[in-house]
Amino acid sequence: MCVKVSEESYSHEEVVGDRKIVTSASVFGILRQQLAKNIGIKRIKGFLFHYGWEMGAKIASEVVQTESSLENLIKHGPILHIQNGHIRGIKHECSYELDEQHRIHSFFSSGTWIDSYEAEEHIKHLGVSNDPVCHTLSGFASGFMTTIFGEPLLSREISCVGKGDSECRWVMKPKKEWEKELQDEHELDYYNETPIVKELKLTYDQLLDQKNVVTHLANFQNKLTEEIINGSDLHTLAAMVYKMIQIPIIVEDTLHRAITYSGLSKEQLLDYQDDMEVYLQETRLSTKSLLPFRKKVIKTSIQERLITPILLQKEVIGYCSLLYDEMENHHHDEDYLFLDRFANAASLILLNEKTKVETFERMKGNFLEQIVEGRLSTNEIINRGKYTGVDLNQNYYLSVVEYKKNQRSIEDDFLQQEQIFETTFQYFNEKKHNILVGHRDGNMVLLITNETIQKKAIYDVIKAYLDYLLKKFPQSHFTCGISQLEDDISQASRCYEEATIALRLAVKKPIVPFQSLGIVGVLINSKNISGIKLIAKQELGPLYNMTDPKILELLKTLYSFLLNGGKLEQTMSDLSLSMSGLRHRISRIESLLEKDLRDSDEMHQLLLIIKSLIAVGELTLD
Repeated sequence: MCVKVSEESYSHEEVVGDRKIVTSASVFGILRQQLAKNIGIKRIKGFLFHYGWEMGAKIASEVVQTESSLENLIKHGPILHIQNGHIRGIKHECSYELDEQHRIHSFFSSGTWIDSYEAEEHIKHLGVSNDPVCHTLSGFASGFMTTIFGEPLLSREISCVGKGDSECRWVMKPKKEWEKELQDEHELDYYNETPIVKELKLTYDQLLDQKNVVTHLANFQNKLTEEIINGSDLHTLAAMVYKMIQIPIIVEDTLHRAITYSGLSKEQLLDYQDDMEVYLQETRLSTKSLLPFRKKVIKTSIQERLITPILLQKEVIGYCSLLYDEMENHHHDEDYLFLDRFANAASLILLNEKTKVETFERMKGNFLEQIVEGRLSTNEIINRGKYTGVDLNQNYYLSVVEYKKNQRSIEDDFLQQEQIFETTFQYFNEKKHNILVGHRDGNMVLLITNETIQKKAIYDVIKAYLDYLLKKFPQSHFTCGISQLEDDISQASRCYEEATIALRLAVKKPIVPFQSLGIVGVLINSKNISGIKLIAKQELGPLYNMTDPKILELLKTLYSFLLNGGKLEQTMSDLSLSMSGLRHRISRIESLLEKDLRDSDEMHQLLLIIKSLIAVGELTLD
């Protein structure tokens, strides 16, 4: 079959002006659907708005050639809307004032579109929207009114049938008013929509920039890895980072004291640190209140910092900061990629240093254990001590620290023990006190030379140390026994016994020096344990039974009563007993002992006996 179209099917009339194309609203609905499919639902808003703008502006340019009255032009716009089939009807109200130069002094327009073709077609092809959809109508109205007034006017739809509202209502204002009103929103972005070609070029440029950043970042990461493998210290690493990114960098501890820095002079560093201290005080920020965060920007009058924490074993041990001058163009997101990797590298270096220190301290702890056990000769101890940095020719004290174990499992108890051990040598390292620290029988053992503490009293040194532990471990309870000052390192075993005896008697006081035990210390030091037990059995009689819980309660009551000098009120408070209950127990004790507890001689003798039993480990009273 052959079908021919003859010349008679062509129109021979000359086209004057714009050619008219007859189409249906559904065609625009299909176009809308395809645009949404190909460039996305968000981009069609700007595309259709500008399409409507150009259409409205062109029609207005034609109309103003035959009509000069603004009032008539404003009335003519809605008629053209209806004639083009965009809407079936309109309600429109416009008020404006012009200045002497015929420029807009004030302008406000609002109205309602009746039966918008856009709302109908959008629902038909794309469903109900979350936002207004009459973009072509908004563009048409904005382009038309902008052209006739000669100043940018923008129409914004505030309700729309396309998103489920009962009517399509809009408001028109000068663009500068919308910019003030919507300055924190992205609503105006689509009014200045970038053409797709330009946007693609911009996207390509951005991808190219990102590629360069990624390449630079990869090179940066490789350099960091090489430095870590080569054993570089933190200062070398910071200097390398500054050389690569050309931004001054500071590494600080948790108290914001500089560990190392690069790209700054000493004077600049001090100025920035003083300024930072003022900032923290004025904003009432502490180290803890700065956390948790991964990235933070801090601005003051003289500096801007991009700061991130250094994490080690889930704990913050310091901070890395990049510092910017006021005039610099900052790229925090990109810079943070480099800063974060440097912080991770710093964490690895600090972990390595921490491991070295811990290994050395544990070696010193093993050395201390050998000293206490008497496994080394005096010359060997002195010689090995030189490698630890502790002069064991000096006079020294031995202290034994006990802590109450509040953990529920062996694993938790072991973890706490390790944490206390680490905290202990960190504390004394910060104090520049080179001591030996170890574990023995579940307690901490400290060997502190008199030269190390210089002119300070050993009691004050230990008290400051225990106060620090309580701040770090507030749920724990610490007690300590201190030996006498000794000048012979071969007597460390005896010093350990003295400290242990003093520790056992640390009931009402957290710190007990052996020297304060008086005659009890002399008795125990003479190792007359069998004689002590014999006297105790004779004097305590029925109360000398360490296996009966009821008897132990009576002994505890007697010991507290004697420690308090026979004061009932204080004993009642210490034991959480009623006065009648305490009197009953005292009466029971006197009956069993056949002694008068009001006799001072009897009281002193019984207190000495009970202290001696506690000191030799025969009796334990919590």
